[in-house]
Amino acid sequence: MAAATDYDPYHSTSSPTDTVHDYGKANVTDPGSQRPKCSIKRTRSALDYLWPLPASVTDKYYDVKFGSLHLEVHSSDDDQRDYVVQAFGRFKHSLAAKKSGKSSRRLPVIVNILGSDCVDASSLQGIDESYTLDVSDVSIHINAQNQVGAIYALQTLSQLVTDKGSLVAASITDKPRFPYRGFMLDTARNFFPVVDIKRILDGLAYSKINVLHWHIYDSQSFPIKWDRYPGLLNAAFKYDDGTPKIYTKDDIRKIIAYAFARNIRVIPEFEFPGHNAVFHFADPSFVLAYAHSPWDGRNGYLKNDSTTQLVGWGAQYCNEPPCGQLDPTNYKAMCLVNDLVNEVGSWFEDPVLHVGHDEVNGRVYGKVPDNWDTFDPTVYTNPVVQAFEKQFVPILAKAKKQYAAWDDAATDFGIEKIIPSNAIITQWQTGQDGTNGGKVNDIAAKGFTNIVVSPSSHYYLDCSPSVAWCMSNPLPNISYNLPGYKTLTGQWHNWTMIYQYDPLSGVLPANVPFVKGGFGSLWSETIKRHNLDRYVFPRMAAIAERLWSYTNAAYDPVATPRRLNRFRASLINELGIASADLDYLGNGEGTVFRTELCDGPGTTAAFQKTSECCFAGQPTAPGASENYCEIACTYKTNSFVYTIPANVPYDY
Repeated sequence: MAAATDYDPYHSTSSPTDTVHDYGKANVTDPGSQRPKCSIKRTRSALDYLWPLPASVTDKYYDVKFGSLHLEVHSSDDDQRDYVVQAFGRFKHSLAAKKSGKSSRRLPVIVNILGSDCVDASSLQGIDESYTLDVSDVSIHINAQNQVGAIYALQTLSQLVTDKGSLVAASITDKPRFPYRGFMLDTARNFFPVVDIKRILDGLAYSKINVLHWHIYDSQSFPIKWDRYPGLLNAAFKYDDGTPKIYTKDDIRKIIAYAFARNIRVIPEFEFPGHNAVFHFADPSFVLAYAHSPWDGRNGYLKNDSTTQLVGWGAQYCNEPPCGQLDPTNYKAMCLVNDLVNEVGSWFEDPVLHVGHDEVNGRVYGKVPDNWDTFDPTVYTNPVVQAFEKQFVPILAKAKKQYAAWDDAATDFGIEKIIPSNAIITQWQTGQDGTNGGKVNDIAAKGFTNIVVSPSSHYYLDCSPSVAWCMSNPLPNISYNLPGYKTLTGQWHNWTMIYQYDPLSGVLPANVPFVKGGFGSLWSETIKRHNLDRYVFPRMAAIAERLWSYTNAAYDPVATPRRLNRFRASLINELGIASADLDYLGNGEGTVFRTELCDGPGTTAAFQKTSECCFAGQPTAPGASENYCEIACTYKTNSFVYTIPANVPYDY
């Protein structure tokens, strides 16, 4: 079957004069053929236009003049054909933003889908993402096994339109370096409407990111409308009129469909058994140590004989308020877990369910006296987690979901023999040797062969002067001027630091095949709607190229930022994404934000931080209470809105 559709580009954005760059050993070849009649001589490399870099590029060193593109899709599957036609319609924005002049010359885009298997949102895992793309003066040819590769080819094609409205002639053979290339969005600590999530998905698709890891709830909020437990509506944040900020089943299905049309899987994270304070609203008996105060105990700096000493994590009950962990000995609480996994989990078509398992604190289970600064987790934490796991794994199996969890599950609780051997382990901590690669080796030593990296040292995107642990990174220091509130000299994980990190750094050769990819993580304590885009882009594009590209992804101090800046212009002009500048260091925020939970009664005891010396946003007035939430009184979350950015010029 074949389908055809036309598109006539009509708009142009001016840009500076082209310059030439010598790529040296970049994988570009010149066949030396004579330039065709309907073409323009080009001296700039085809690689200058592409992000992420394809696996192989043969540059023809000329541009093609054209007035319109005519799409023909050949496929034995109607659904695959329709998705390609839809994608071509979306990429008209890319063409329109760069096309200039009028011409009657039509250039055919011929797409051949070679495979016959029907692809849906449940079958994206492990799909063949390869494609070939050939642009010449007479036609454009795309070959792919399915609509996934074909859509990637059209995305690449859209980048090959120059600011003059011509088309870069080249032959491309492409496939990704890693099959798992993701982005984690936290909607629990600050809520983002569906329209914001869709906009971010657009940018991820342009970057060839293929997984949205959705950290949908946490101790701060449960933004899901789930009729089985109506009390959980009280665990949602509120708009000014009192309406709860929630995602309905229909909202979730629409996000999944939107993502799928852009080759993106949606993997939800249902956090268990820590970070579960929200289940208190379903039934108070489900949660232990709910809203324990002081939530950090004696954590931090203490005076001892006139000497300031650091006492580890002290007697903390959780890493941030409100505290609360699931009680695995409560039968009804485990029924909620079963219902959530089997019912709400079924709304998500992807076969993988991420189940959290990070930062489980044995102190909340009542067996550790508060005056113990430290305790043996193998005695007081591990048995509780093990008891939970023996009940939980069968629940997940019944739901026919593949187990995924943070690396704590693989190395911290002694449950590695309980959880399935095919579990996907997402690495965020450093290993026993103090390196990210060392943690991967630790996980592999436990027998796990599906590892995805998101090291907090490089791939955590919330790092800023609002976050204490960011102080140790070797980057330029930045701070805010907040009269009356303490600030930190923190560091922003800038795009060059992220780009130059090799996800296989320090991984033993024998363990390299076990690394399936990586993802950037955006925890949202410091994020509101107005700054979401600049926290995500262009840094996620930097991660995307490192996960998609091969040797061509080596950092070039001239070419790499130039290519990324052009890609950034596409995000702004074609998708309306308010991407940060390449030189942005996080210093434009001007204040310290808190989770939306602080918009409520922030002076209650649950949000006191009574012992730690220094945290960003702490009141500094004489006699002021060390109230974690007090700084939230200086702004109003619901007043922050997303603003469509003004267009910027393409550099070439």
